[in-house]
Amino acid sequence: MRILILYIALVLLVATACSKDKFNTKPSLKLKSISSYTAGPSGSITFQFDFTDKEGDISNLLNVRKLRMNRRATTTLRDSFALAVPDFPKKPIGIIKVTMDYQNYLVSAVNPPAAGNPPRPENDTLVFKFSLKDKANNVSDTVTTERIVILR
Repeated sequence: MRILILYIALVLLVATACSKDKFNTKPSLKLKSISSYTAGPSGSITFQFDFTDKEGDISNLLNVRKLRMNRRATTTLRDSFALAVPDFPKKPIGIIKVTMDYQNYLVSAVNPPAAGNPPRPENDTLVFKFSLKDKANNVSDTVTTERIVILR
């Protein structure tokens, strides 16, 4: 009987020691909300993300890639950039909230093609891609938004 109890205790100890951690070393990023799918001049859009990182050592930069989806190609600006996020206490889970304003981050085409009568500049239709790096240079999967329209 004592051997059986000792055997069960040993199995439980091994099972507990071999259990997988809840979070990975590679950061995880998940889009939680977008304040709007359209923005006009003097407007902004706020993106909120949940993140996890086993070591809790995320860097203070959120990498952003902006893709213009319009059919007519034109010269674009600030297609890739990094947004500063506040330093976090060393925690494996948290929320990142960033706001992009119209003039600095949302506008894409330098000189958007014009259409209509009278001619009006074409709106930018954008898809944003976000990734997060930790201080050990592990990079999260890329989070991609649905199409967002930036009014002209």
